[in-house]
Amino acid sequence: MPPSPTAASNRIELIGRLVSEPELRTTPGGTPVLRLVVDCGADGEALRLGVVMTGESGRDLSQHLKAGTMLVVEGRLRGLKRNLARAAVDAGVEVLASRIEAMATG
Repeated sequence: MPPSPTAASNRIELIGRLVSEPELRTTPGGTPVLRLVVDCGADGEALRLGVVMTGESGRDLSQHLKAGTMLVVEGRLRGLKRNLARAAVDAGVEVLASRIEAMATG
């Protein structure tokens, strides 16, 4: 029996701490690209994942984030090409984010 469309979907939601300052760049075509590294491992276990968001919402968000901020990220996983894998992340995947939200503290 073939998998249902729902079972074949690729969706992730994670909660974690922003490891370093956000990196905002702009493509030659003018599209903002926000890159983050989020540690979403369990207590005492580091699991750093790269997170990418494109578009103006990423540009706006970059102005309000700083290292240490707790985030909720929703999106989908995609594999990293070998030449793009960075030492800052632990997995060969990154999250292409559709939503990033800072969690309220306190």
